[in-house]
Amino acid sequence: MPEKVVEVKNLHFRYREDEPLIEDLSFYVEKGEFFGILGPNGAGKSTLLRILLGFIKPQGGEVKLFGESLDNFNQWKRIGYVPQRFSVEKSFTGNVGELLRAVAPKEKVGWVIAFLHLENLLNRPFVKLSGGEQQKVLLALALTTNPDLLVLDEPMTGLDIHAQEHIEHILKEVAKDRTVIVVSHDVGFVLRNARRILCIGMPFCKVIKPEEFQNLVRDLYRLHP
Repeated sequence: MPEKVVEVKNLHFRYREDEPLIEDLSFYVEKGEFFGILGPNGAGKSTLLRILLGFIKPQGGEVKLFGESLDNFNQWKRIGYVPQRFSVEKSFTGNVGELLRAVAPKEKVGWVIAFLHLENLLNRPFVKLSGGEQQKVLLALALTTNPDLLVLDEPMTGLDIHAQEHIEHILKEVAKDRTVIVVSHDVGFVLRNARRILCIGMPFCKVIKPEEFQNLVRDLYRLHP
């Protein structure tokens, strides 16, 4: 049996008592899998990632990372997280080289700079970079510990087509030797890359294969002929 990097059983979460956001959700992510999460705005996609990363606690259910309960898990260097670019843009002061040196172990800085070809960005302020350049830097920060699991929240948002293609190429390379979980509004990107997809925001959340998505798209996005 393949190793399960993430296991979620009967997860419940709500911001308001009378409005459950995530209800009785169960799924798993296998080692080496590119796993996509799709759903309409407000379905709880980013909230789910924040629960998996221990930022917020659910009201019920169980989460395991690498076979260990989230309550006891402390191997956070095994997980790299790429947040939504717009959520961190203004808080990242300083230039790219300073950011990398502040986060990365010294012996890893050179590797991640070379891998993502960041040499020409090191002396530039993060806030002055283009969207694609900022996304590369956030990816670099997440990769500095050489994590076994990479979690990305909307990596394509706000990027032009050329930047999207470049980031997608990088993620394909990254996914060759690690597990990747991606939340994205870019349905095409997810369908091209994910082995399986968690569709949330429907009466019954489902994990499907990409070829099954067409049958669910109307329900998922509440579209009607």
